[in-house]
Amino acid sequence: MLELPVLGLLKERSMHGYELRKQLGTMLGPFWQVSWGSLYPALRRLAKTGAVEKVAEPAPKAKPRRTTTRSTTTGMSAGRRKTVYRITPAGEQMFLDLLEETAAAVDAEHFTLKLAFFRYLAPEARLNLLERRRAYLTEKLAQFRANLRELGERIDSYTLSLQTHSMASTESDIKWIDELITEERRAAGTAGDLRNV
Repeated sequence: MLELPVLGLLKERSMHGYELRKQLGTMLGPFWQVSWGSLYPALRRLAKTGAVEKVAEPAPKAKPRRTTTRSTTTGMSAGRRKTVYRITPAGEQMFLDLLEETAAAVDAEHFTLKLAFFRYLAPEARLNLLERRRAYLTEKLAQFRANLRELGERIDSYTLSLQTHSMASTESDIKWIDELITEERRAAGTAGDLRNV
């Protein structure tokens, strides 16, 4: 699942691994902790397919070493070269293919990743993904309600609290998706009005 956000960030600019990991955390929020053990294998897979390439960044200029009373010679210390990753044309195409793929776009993780890069999708594709997510959430909400009816008085207070919280979160998400859909349709209507001028 890291391939999409990694390619999306590299589409914006080339980065080294540390910066890429930091940007992933900033973009996806504190609940998405990307480990080195998952980031570098993802980068290797992308490099193997030709989606990204490694470029050695020039080493920083050497800095003079401090002299001590024991040594009067001033040496130069060379910095380490950093590997920078950049997206290739094949990576640009892979990114678009992953972004436009709709089969697994409705669960929370896939949807969140796609939403972070919605600006690269056509308006119709954005609307399609939003409507699919709303349908998925509406179905989940119906399942929560059916579970509560089925369990009735047999449910303990903790399970009831968990179910109630999940329902409230799902209702909140549906409201949010409805707002995004409304905004998307409004923007599409404005663009349509401009095309007709």
